[in-house]
Amino acid sequence: MRKLIASIVLSLTIGSAQSQNNWNWNQYHYFADSNFTSGGAWGSINYHILSNRLTNELTNQVVFDGKVLPYATEFIDEYASSGYTMMSAGSVGEVWVRPGNNKKWRPIFGLGYRDVATATLKTGLVQHYLRGNGPYEDEEIDLGPSELSYHSYQFFGVGLEHTSDKTQWGATAQLIKSSRYAQLSMGSSSIYTAPFGSSIEADLNFRYDYTSTEQGKLGAWYGTGYSINAFFQHQANTNGALINFQLRDFGQIFYEGINRWKLNDSLTFNGLEANNILQLDDSLVNGGELDSLEALLGLQRAHPFRRVGMPVSIQVNYAHPIGKRSSINVQLRQFLTFGLPEFRVGFVYRPQPWIAFEPTIRAGGMSRVDLGLSVAINAGNRFLLLLKTEQFENLVAPDRSTSQYLSLATQLKF
Repeated sequence: MRKLIASIVLSLTIGSAQSQNNWNWNQYHYFADSNFTSGGAWGSINYHILSNRLTNELTNQVVFDGKVLPYATEFIDEYASSGYTMMSAGSVGEVWVRPGNNKKWRPIFGLGYRDVATATLKTGLVQHYLRGNGPYEDEEIDLGPSELSYHSYQFFGVGLEHTSDKTQWGATAQLIKSSRYAQLSMGSSSIYTAPFGSSIEADLNFRYDYTSTEQGKLGAWYGTGYSINAFFQHQANTNGALINFQLRDFGQIFYEGINRWKLNDSLTFNGLEANNILQLDDSLVNGGELDSLEALLGLQRAHPFRRVGMPVSIQVNYAHPIGKRSSINVQLRQFLTFGLPEFRVGFVYRPQPWIAFEPTIRAGGMSRVDLGLSVAINAGNRFLLLLKTEQFENLVAPDRSTSQYLSLATQLKF
């Protein structure tokens, strides 16, 4: 099934990103601006590829070259096949507007898109995909449990904020138009390659759900859903510490008649069949018929209704001023259905009132340990420009580093 998995992965690695911080938190952390009642507009666009094991050299070849050279896959043999390889990749963009007034309640309006791929895969499955069967002959390799998911959708959101002297809280509801969805779920599965590749024995239990890709993403509407975001922040003193709690992407998307392939069987291939097992799905990749593959593998097709949960996450930010020119931020984020806790620390220094620099360190989540730098510019306390990057390790040591991230955000006060 190597080419089947390859076709899915290559379509996913262009898409996800980290969640946006609340705009109040950004203006306070970078420029000590605690005027949270003014109206304005906030926009951001992010791109990232994060992994605990897949190197930047490998992902750069997949994304930019469309092919992988053998030397770039050798690192995967360093890991036990029974462990897990995680990945998150893609892009997010959004724009939000709120009117300026002195009332306690204010509406919020926004729109945006999200192109997100996440994977939690048995390393044995990744090894077979990248290296083939040869290096693992006379070994039984676990392929599951494994899961790879992809969401691509656009949204329109409305909400309310409430402001008091020391606290602010609010929530938004988003209407979602889904233009792409795919999920590969593999249960308890394994594969054994006999010495010299004379036979292959496989216990396979997997399901692959996907929408059509015939229409462009902007025009396609294959699923409809909703999501809810909420936040709460508290600041006891005007120039004191600020704490911010966020809940993001709590919701579901509904698909009518989604495409499904399903297999749950024990298979044995000998001789010529064993040599060609990884090319069996050429007809799928080239747009041909499924009949021969269905007959050989017992692959089942269906078009069921599908309800898909969103990748809901919680996030906590704590910003504490240090003198008049500095601030430290501690951030903790956790997706509720996958991944490890993500911990991020940043130290802001403002050499001038209009510019700030923030070296950062992030650990956990879908990655390992990543170093970054943020640069913020404040024009007249009305326009904020924020650039965040974690590209240094990718530039210096792409063959050993595993993550890259780039974000651009702007804020305009009315």
